[in-house]
Amino acid sequence: MNNHLKGLLIAFFGVLMLTPDPVLVRLADADTFTILFWRGIFYALGVLAILFATYRKNTFKELKNIGRPGIWIGILSGIGGVTFIAAIQYTSIAKVLVIISTAPMVVAIISWAIINEKPKLYTWISMLIIVTGIYIVMKGDTGTLNVMGSSLAVISIIAGGYSFALTRKYSNVNMVPAMIVNALVVSCVGLAFSSSFYLPLDSLIYVIAGGILLAIAFSLITIAPRFIPASEVAMFMPLGTIFGIISAWLVINEQPSSSSILGGSIVVITLFFHAWYSSKLQTK
Repeated sequence: MNNHLKGLLIAFFGVLMLTPDPVLVRLADADTFTILFWRGIFYALGVLAILFATYRKNTFKELKNIGRPGIWIGILSGIGGVTFIAAIQYTSIAKVLVIISTAPMVVAIISWAIINEKPKLYTWISMLIIVTGIYIVMKGDTGTLNVMGSSLAVISIIAGGYSFALTRKYSNVNMVPAMIVNALVVSCVGLAFSSSFYLPLDSLIYVIAGGILLAIAFSLITIAPRFIPASEVAMFMPLGTIFGIISAWLVINEQPSSSSILGGSIVVITLFFHAWYSSKLQTK
């Protein structure tokens, strides 16, 4: 298996692990900042457990190695996580996920600007097709797009885009420990603004599950840019959009429209052919 295919698979499974996250947040049914506080704690513990299982006595050495760039990556991805959760509280899961799915375009532009990593022509074409698919999904939604929710989602993809680009820039450094900084940013925001830290047992279970999934997912997503361009990692985010809409339908009965199904199919097929074609080029 070549490194490019390895990176694609790591990114795919990382995004796949994120699929249930918006549903778990909605099922927790609690104050946004209370969720953020506990979510950050369990997220940090999850990443620490992964690091300890992998590096044992060298865990703290790995933490130290991230340096200032790793701290910035953690802060930026933490801001992205906070604004993502807040956006879900203001508008529907589908709407937030549709906005988040424009991440490939944002990451491509940021990566080009700060690390001069220009996406290939076929990647630009794939991204345009994906945006078309997402437009079809959006067109089928007859609800009103909440301004606050959409603004928070946009902030999330910009902060996340810078985080992706910096992770790619410092691809020679293991940035998984930076996700602990990410988690602490999330928890500190919750600590600063929450009026109560009490969660019912049912809500706490959903938050713990979400924290564990985040730890696994973002560990994988953080590793992926070591093997493939940041823009290609971000291309998998729309796949999370489609899976997220399906899981919202199955679990909390947010039924997708026929437009969502059509647009989602376009996204999935485009991602498949992009992954296949880019891997084929790498083997030549």
